[in-house]
Amino acid sequence: MKKSVVCIVGVLVSAAALAGCSSSSNEAGQSPSSTTTQAATTGEAKAANPGTGIIEATKMTSCDTAAGKVAAKGTVTPPDGTKGTVKVSVSWVDPKTSAVLARGEQSFKDVQSGKALDWVVNAEVPANAAEAKCVLGATVL
Repeated sequence: MKKSVVCIVGVLVSAAALAGCSSSSNEAGQSPSSTTTQAATTGEAKAANPGTGIIEATKMTSCDTAAGKVAAKGTVTPPDGTKGTVKVSVSWVDPKTSAVLARGEQSFKDVQSGKALDWVVNAEVPANAAEAKCVLGATVL
């Protein structure tokens, strides 16, 4: 019995000694072999479309929400000083999941400020869509 206890203690002491001899990959005063630096983030989302929003100048008068071919209609009146292309977009969105089911857009080049333009956007909502809501967007590019 005494011999087994001595053997067990010897094995434990040897294991502890070996563990103390292993080297760390980042010893004091040494830097790791490779370093990755990431730029600081501001938390601000950057728009994929750098246009100026003109949603207040845009009206949607109708929008189909049933599955299949759909259309949305309305008017947009470019504000004073508008230069560029006016783009009206409509997304058909599942209100439960916020998934975009369909999307369409219409663009107008060289518009006149203050002159109302009629727009129509067409798309196709999948047959398996239970419900869709229309989301309007309008920008000047």
